[in-house]
Amino acid sequence: MKLLAPSEINRLAAEPSNQSAMLPPGPIDASRPFVPEDHTQLYYTPLYGALSNAQRLRYNQLFALRINEYIMMLEADLIERLLPALRARVAHDPELLRAAETMRAEEARHYQGFAALNRACRPDLYPPGRDRLFSVLPAWTQAMFGAVGLLSRWLPFALWYLMAMEESAKSLARDMARRPTTETLGSLDASFSRVHFEHLKDETRHLHIDVLLIERCLTARGQRLNAWLFTQMLEGVTRPTRGGSGVKVIRQLVADCPELKPREEEMIQAVLALRHHAGFQASLFNRRIMPETFALFDRCPAFATLGNKLVGYDRQAAA
Repeated sequence: MKLLAPSEINRLAAEPSNQSAMLPPGPIDASRPFVPEDHTQLYYTPLYGALSNAQRLRYNQLFALRINEYIMMLEADLIERLLPALRARVAHDPELLRAAETMRAEEARHYQGFAALNRACRPDLYPPGRDRLFSVLPAWTQAMFGAVGLLSRWLPFALWYLMAMEESAKSLARDMARRPTTETLGSLDASFSRVHFEHLKDETRHLHIDVLLIERCLTARGQRLNAWLFTQMLEGVTRPTRGGSGVKVIRQLVADCPELKPREEEMIQAVLALRHHAGFQASLFNRRIMPETFALFDRCPAFATLGNKLVGYDRQAAA
């Protein structure tokens, strides 16, 4: 990726054709899957193949809602705490400051767009006043995000996490375009895919802003501590927990498909076991879906042993 200057980012952001139109989606086809099957957790377990086609379809749809919520969580719980804390770091660069403020406003629109999409898919799960079901944060996680905001002025380690998650969302949209037909469930719903395609427009620019912020804020000083804090932050993504969103999806699947009640605990245990599943772990962080993020990791000496933490990280010589 050839890094754009902040002035060029701002020029592109001002053009309507480059802006994500997070409009209310069209009719949702409940007979179609929402995401490629390998973007779900149960796909990596032996139990997935034992589910009926209808049960796999419902699971796919529920997990896709969870993915949308995670994008929303990133934009509401992290970006809203992180970017304001970094204003002082980039105050000397008005073009970058403007780009970051535009990014913040765009992320707020993304939140509303994904909330509308989820409500269109399952109005029973998202009545007025409830935007999130699977990603409601426990108190300790809320405290962690609060600490990120407080620490970011001095320890902006969460910028790496932000970039990784945004590049992951971008790769999901591209996978949906490349693979519009799933392995066993048929073609993806067009309305669901369209919102993710629109999201891609802004996220492509946001990756350039992420790199610029990382280059300005994550200097050599304190790099080792920032890298350690970043790896601790990854726990919430790489280690499914009984109170986590993946298990909440299983519980909703059982509520939707009561015939699965006898296998509920078996499915939960299968999801929890993914913390030790190399294929699943590599699917979360790998160079195919996060090439620009991994290129930054390659250039950071403090990440020399990151592969011990991230199964999918294959350290390469920095370009």
